[in-house]
Amino acid sequence: MPIVFEDVDYVYDPETPWQTTALRDVSLRIEDGEFVGIVGPTGSGKSTLVQHLNGILKPTCGRVRVDDIEVGADRGRMKELRQKVGLVFQYPEHQLFEETVRDDIAFGPKNIGLSEDEVQRRVRWACRAVDLDEQILDRSPFELSGGQMRRAAIAGVLAMKCRVLVMDEPTAGLDPRGRANMLDQMRRLHSGGMTIIMVSHGIDDIAQIADRVIVMNEGSIGMQGTTREIFRRYEDLQALSLQVPRTAQIMRRLREAGIPVPVDVLTINEAADALAEVLRGKNCGAEEHNHRSVHSR
Repeated sequence: MPIVFEDVDYVYDPETPWQTTALRDVSLRIEDGEFVGIVGPTGSGKSTLVQHLNGILKPTCGRVRVDDIEVGADRGRMKELRQKVGLVFQYPEHQLFEETVRDDIAFGPKNIGLSEDEVQRRVRWACRAVDLDEQILDRSPFELSGGQMRRAAIAGVLAMKCRVLVMDEPTAGLDPRGRANMLDQMRRLHSGGMTIIMVSHGIDDIAQIADRVIVMNEGSIGMQGTTREIFRRYEDLQALSLQVPRTAQIMRRLREAGIPVPVDVLTINEAADALAEVLRGKNCGAEEHNHRSVHSR
């Protein structure tokens, strides 16, 4: 189910004193099963971009197609579009509104006319997908911890069995353990074949999990490429007031200090492997030197 933007502009409050162009001439393609990270400075158009994916916003100019549905043009198919594309806003726990967790997760499936048996199957499946204990299903969502509330809100989107999941700042406000759990859940969903699009200020999160990165700047696409390609462009990112992942920053400093490590490292495990390789090389060099010294006596 490819997603295609063709020369898209979006203008807020057109023909008023508050008119603002949020997207300018955006063209991109996201293939089935990709995990795409979207980054950029505040106000660069990231959230505006993803809100086109399930028809919350419609292009002022240009076209957005999701599979065979053109957003804004196929108005009769917006319900179908929203079953294909699930959008989880920043702080999704604010989307909770029903009396019980079960009812909140079941809301979408019920509204598309599924049988009660199928609705409850989806509720249980969505709970498993986000590691939410089914024992809390009959509690009020407002009695849950912050992390549980977030997972319940995401489960409500997943219960629609969408093929594309769009996450806007999914780790915002979470502690390190909650953040790690959220990233693990997204990995599992992606490994199951779901297309994931993740908007985040968390450069380190994007580096750990995304296959490809789109960098937004002033409403346009400033750069796009594989995760490693993008985070290798240190100076270009700095010019946009963006950082590279912390591990890459450390490796770059080591390289500048004369230690021969790669600078396109993205994760702690990669950094550990690279440093181990350098140490092995030094140890081999020292052993060779000692061997020669012994034989020269």
